[in-house]
Amino acid sequence: MYICYVDESGGFEASNQAPSATPLMTFAGLIIRSDTLAALTADFLDLRHRLYPRLRNVQHLDLVLREQKGSALRKNVRSQSSMRRHSISVLDAVVELIERYDLRLLGRAWIKGPNEALEPRASYTFAIQDIARHFNHFLESGTDSGLMVCDGRAHSQDAQVSHSIFTLKHKRSGDELSRLVETPLFGRSENHVGLQLADILASGLIFPIAARVYCAAHVTSVHTHQNYEVLRDRYSARLRHRQYPYRDSSGRMRGGIVVSDKLGKKSSSLLFK
Repeated sequence: MYICYVDESGGFEASNQAPSATPLMTFAGLIIRSDTLAALTADFLDLRHRLYPRLRNVQHLDLVLREQKGSALRKNVRSQSSMRRHSISVLDAVVELIERYDLRLLGRAWIKGPNEALEPRASYTFAIQDIARHFNHFLESGTDSGLMVCDGRAHSQDAQVSHSIFTLKHKRSGDELSRLVETPLFGRSENHVGLQLADILASGLIFPIAARVYCAAHVTSVHTHQNYEVLRDRYSARLRHRQYPYRDSSGRMRGGIVVSDKLGKKSSSLLFK
């Protein structure tokens, strides 16, 4: 059995709405084989203990409650201080874990058009359905079943998104997502290492790399900071090999991290050079 943990980064607001407004929004799905989850969790906690000396007095299992957000790592990369070097060390260790445990990546990046916002309900629902379909294909490539665990938001929002998958699984014409054993569950990231890794992937890696590739020529803000080129150079090739791409019945490439670029109309293939 496999579990796909899903988190997002960025906001739905128009990019010109405020100085802090984001020009893109990213969703990341991280596929983990369930029988490796205990070992992955132990290694992630060891990583936290090793790289965060100030947490060494925290009970080992309580380290999961002291989440390191991907957005904070991204912010520190913009710094010229030791925080930048530390964040790179953390990202190095996380990418090494992703490779060691053969984790696969799915997701979506929406590059917003000039002065355009995303519609929250439609955008979030579409992204989760899209990841669910690609995850189901991944499961069909073997003989496996799977479960999606998404980072929780407001209950009413989560219920609507989960129901959208419910309708795909239980419609009269047949189950579109037959390898998923249940509709998506929503958890708190403080309780799931998988969600913490998905957050670091979405916020600390995919967001800044996509911002440089698709937005830097059009938007000048902290979200397209030149220091993010370090992340692009350091991790793009490694993350490209972690994606799960495939061809559908018509021969079209699907899966991986899909980019919808309303600014420069650039291809998804440019995300990870």
